[in-house]
Amino acid sequence: MSVAQPVREICHVLDSVYGKYDPSKPWVPQAYTENKGRYLWTDAFGVCSYISLFHVTRRSSYLDQADALIRNVHDVLGKNRAGTHRLGHASEMHPTKGGLRIGKEDEEGTPDGDGQYFHYLTKWMFALSRMSIARSDAQYLRWAVELAQAIHPHFVYRRESSRPRMYWKISTDLSHPHVASEGNLDPFDGLVTYSLLRDLSGDPSVLRDEIQDMQKIVNSKYKSYSSHDPLDLGEALWLAHWYSEDEWAKVLV
Repeated sequence: MSVAQPVREICHVLDSVYGKYDPSKPWVPQAYTENKGRYLWTDAFGVCSYISLFHVTRRSSYLDQADALIRNVHDVLGKNRAGTHRLGHASEMHPTKGGLRIGKEDEEGTPDGDGQYFHYLTKWMFALSRMSIARSDAQYLRWAVELAQAIHPHFVYRRESSRPRMYWKISTDLSHPHVASEGNLDPFDGLVTYSLLRDLSGDPSVLRDEIQDMQKIVNSKYKSYSSHDPLDLGEALWLAHWYSEDEWAKVLV
């Protein structure tokens, strides 16, 4: 199979999700449904897909679409559901400083309602870091680091102990947990994503304390990691490949 065929198939999927690109006018990604304009997990993969298409085809329009999607996510999920104000300490120049909503259709407070998920936020950090590389623009990396700094102290508690703990889901305003249990892979996700951001920055002090928290949690649980969930297992393999020589990664795979 030539490269052209899978590229066409990927473009067809992206066009069906986000709408076709018209170079003659500003492109804005279409909403998923009337009640769910953006969804953070899906949109993180959308950004990475556009970047991948750019690397294969060298068409700069794909980076323009990734840019438009990033702006749209920050303008929708970086604000309250009414869209009247940005979350927390976020601003136009620093749109991630209040975290980002999940983008659930249901209101916050319902069983499957809106809020913030740690593993969705780290996927967005990763997408921003890839965009920083693709555009050779440190702004995206700054947004990713600011997102990590903003959400970390709200998801991670007992930080001074030998074994910090994590919440799985917290409120949109970061004030309290919605689900107090810890995600099976959230500490690994945090350790890898934060470490990638640090390495990309070239500054060993970036997210030093946050990485230390995650390392303590990972050290306490990697030897007993277990899962029968295909999504969980696939995520574990993806995380481990970034730092494959680390002891925790070797045990995970």
